[in-house]
Amino acid sequence: MEEKKINEKESIELIARMLSDTKSRLEVGDGNILLNWGVLTVAVATVVWIAVAVTNNPAYNGLWGLMVLGWLLNRKHTVAQKKRGYKSYTDQVCAKIWRAVSILGVSGALMCAIFQYATGTSPWFAMFIYALMVVGGGTFASGAVLKVRSMVFGGAFSVGFGFGLICCLLTGIAIKPVWLMPIFILCFGLMMILPGLEMRQKARKEYERA
Repeated sequence: MEEKKINEKESIELIARMLSDTKSRLEVGDGNILLNWGVLTVAVATVVWIAVAVTNNPAYNGLWGLMVLGWLLNRKHTVAQKKRGYKSYTDQVCAKIWRAVSILGVSGALMCAIFQYATGTSPWFAMFIYALMVVGGGTFASGAVLKVRSMVFGGAFSVGFGFGLICCLLTGIAIKPVWLMPIFILCFGLMMILPGLEMRQKARKEYERA
């Protein structure tokens, strides 16, 4: 009878430990991933913005190809998380959200490439909208699942800005590039860099309490 009580207690402690570890691991991992993508996107966007503004040569938009580095960093974190063992339901939900975002991104890029080859006209502004609305939507959803308010706010701000751009295009309102890229950079700062820093800080506090 005594042995049963001890086992129950140990089981409860083990479950509590697993839940705590899963929460901390998720925040650390997702915080790093958000920071990597946010910093990379802001850095590339800033370089492209300055290069095109100074030279007036749209060919510098090809520097967006540097975003491939983000996939490599993301892969590294994914492999590291798999080695840590069990995954919570929250882990799985967030992973599926970003898998869907990634699939849509690859599909959109292929579609833009096909249309440019077929028509000779650049349709890549569609990927700009994708980055704001689809990535913003993924950030909003992940923030809701993880209960990180800064992610929810940043994602909502980005999606709202994307809707605003679409409304401008549909109503014939001129869009000036001089403010377009800075707000794009602001969106990624709000929905990835700030939440990433917040999640890392939360994880650090969790480890200090443990």
